[in-house]
Amino acid sequence: MSVLLTLGIALTLPGSVVTGTVATSFAARPPDRGAAMPSSPAGSLAPATTPPSSGPALSIDERRDLDRRITELGREVEFGIAVQDLRTGIAYGHDAERALPTASVAKLTILTMLYMCVEEEGGGLTSDELSRAERMIRHSDNEVTDGLYTRMGYIEGFERYAAELGFTATEPHPSGSWGSTMSTPADQLRLLRVLYSGEGPITDDSRSHVLDLMETVAPEQAWGVSVVAGPEDTVGLKNGWTPRPSDGDRWALGTVGYVVGPDREYLVAVLSRGHADYASGVETVEDLITEVIETIEGAGERGRTSAGDTFAR
Repeated sequence: MSVLLTLGIALTLPGSVVTGTVATSFAARPPDRGAAMPSSPAGSLAPATTPPSSGPALSIDERRDLDRRITELGREVEFGIAVQDLRTGIAYGHDAERALPTASVAKLTILTMLYMCVEEEGGGLTSDELSRAERMIRHSDNEVTDGLYTRMGYIEGFERYAAELGFTATEPHPSGSWGSTMSTPADQLRLLRVLYSGEGPITDDSRSHVLDLMETVAPEQAWGVSVVAGPEDTVGLKNGWTPRPSDGDRWALGTVGYVVGPDREYLVAVLSRGHADYASGVETVEDLITEVIETIEGAGERGRTSAGDTFAR
């Protein structure tokens, strides 16, 4: 089912005001990731990209048609998708509150929580921890993730930091298997806003490091969110993929991240399960993202054309 993310997400995050289906005050990542964010109360950060107060939105018919198309694309699997266009304010979700396996997507959450842990202790990551964090995100190294998961507090730490991040349905596995973490696209979008927009409990230096790692993942792992990127765009992402014995060895795949460039600025989160194999899973996930982004960009173009025609008169 389709959900309006402006109701399901924007109202629960600082820095967003809802007008119909348009969230009109999304805070975007500062142009200089090393610079400090403006000093202002939570929820009133001046966005680097300010959507119009009454910008384009998906019409009821467009949303209904998009729901139908992506339901057909994902008909053989379980999936949820959440997208926010930070330039126009258009937000779209389909089963964005559905809890699904994260696989290695959880590593982005673990690194964020690790930074929360060390900052709470009044320090930072050691050189060894920095090295392991790089291998965890860039190369999706499972072994180093085990140690970092323990370092940030294991299950108890995960649950505490999840509450601080505003997650509503992200749960660690009771056995301590971080790869079996369950989450929702909506919660993953909340995490992206913490990292990309600076709306959260880690310092700018910490989130800048996380973003740098997301933007330099190993080339063979740069699928998913990147499918909608143009040659001048910057992509940051973390993907997850694994066959699940409990699902008859069918595959769970997820991709979360952002695409930013001259013509676009998106946050995207997709989680899914039940794929026959890795290759078909990647194809399905990328088809879902492409379908949603093309529809959103069509609505944005329609809004820009309409605004230009009005001005001409």
